[in-house]
Amino acid sequence: MSEVRLVKSEEFDEYASMTLDAYPAMFSNVTEERRQGWVERMRQTNIEEGPVKYYGCYRGGAMVGGMRLHDFYMTVYESRVFTGGVGNVFVDLARKKEHVSKDMMEWFHRHYLERGAALAALYPFRPDFYRQMGYGYGQKMNKYRFRPVDLPRGSKDHVDWMKDGDAPLLLECYNRYAHGTHGMIEKQLPYFERLLKRSKVVGYRRGGEVEGFLAFGFKKLDPDHMLLQDIEVQTLVYMSRDALLGLLDFLRTQHDQVERVVFCTMDDDLHFLMDDPRNGEPHIFYTSQETNVQGVGIMYRVLDTRRLLRQLENHSFGGVNLRLRLNVVDTFVPDNHGSTLVRFTEGRPEVVDGGGFDVELTLSVEWLSSLILGVVGLRKLWTYGLVEVSDASVVDVLDRAFRTNVKPVTIEEF
Repeated sequence: MSEVRLVKSEEFDEYASMTLDAYPAMFSNVTEERRQGWVERMRQTNIEEGPVKYYGCYRGGAMVGGMRLHDFYMTVYESRVFTGGVGNVFVDLARKKEHVSKDMMEWFHRHYLERGAALAALYPFRPDFYRQMGYGYGQKMNKYRFRPVDLPRGSKDHVDWMKDGDAPLLLECYNRYAHGTHGMIEKQLPYFERLLKRSKVVGYRRGGEVEGFLAFGFKKLDPDHMLLQDIEVQTLVYMSRDALLGLLDFLRTQHDQVERVVFCTMDDDLHFLMDDPRNGEPHIFYTSQETNVQGVGIMYRVLDTRRLLRQLENHSFGGVNLRLRLNVVDTFVPDNHGSTLVRFTEGRPEVVDGGGFDVELTLSVEWLSSLILGVVGLRKLWTYGLVEVSDASVVDVLDRAFRTNVKPVTIEEF
């Protein structure tokens, strides 16, 4: 029988050792000094009040695994939704294939359900593994590598370096962006205090307010060539067109000493910005040339369908008028398994207890999770045979209900 609890201060050395063993490729060059610094930071995190906590899984009093939990507030359409995040999930190498991860994830789900969360999120080490636990794919991440000279011209009149005292301004700008962007997660002040110490940050400041900022670093491409380097963009946030163009112009003017700008983003349309959208790789398939590479990243999970729908009562699902019986198959969170009757009035959802319905939609929770967040359309899922609709003539209506102009953008790393 597994016990999951907060890691005690004296147990973090063991927690760190198990993590390093579980992810050898990620932590292959960790010095003892860096390891001890990490251990001390984890100890302090568990002592202090805050949104991040470290938990261990124990059997017979011995640690057999662990994970890091995050209290998030995610913008889902127009609503601020409490969401549980989990990262750094590891299992003692000697306890692999003994259902330690399963025990931890079940506890994680219960922990956040009891605290009122409707959603959970994670970055998978294997998407198929977490799909079996009910997690649906988020928007794919794009990695672009473009020449600075190919960026559009703007005005750098309001672009300048952000300094240590500017962390509150960065926080205000970021959370203003997060509150207006579907899928974004709020941050807290310490993140920006750390960001200003570890990264180079320029901001677009106008009228005493930061309208956007760019955090980046340089990556040397050849240790024997002092001028061969890329810029790696870590964060790009903007509240106005002028801010975006000003920050892009800052990147453009680095072309004399930078080969490429490397930027990971969920923006599928970024190639429209560049004079030459190609990423410099000689890959040609059919008649297409490579502009970027894509990967599956963040995954979302609906923990409580009814709770989530109630929290989205102010969102219009395509303006439809419909009574829907939503049949969710969820074998990992039994309380979420079953049917929910939803009445949509001009798109606004209302969970009701009884009465008739116009159509039934039956699907597994992983597909519901991607669908309700607008990652994928209903018609596409139906065409792929991943969902069942009791009346095929209503597929287009349901597709309109769950369609969104903006897919979720989640750039939180955890």
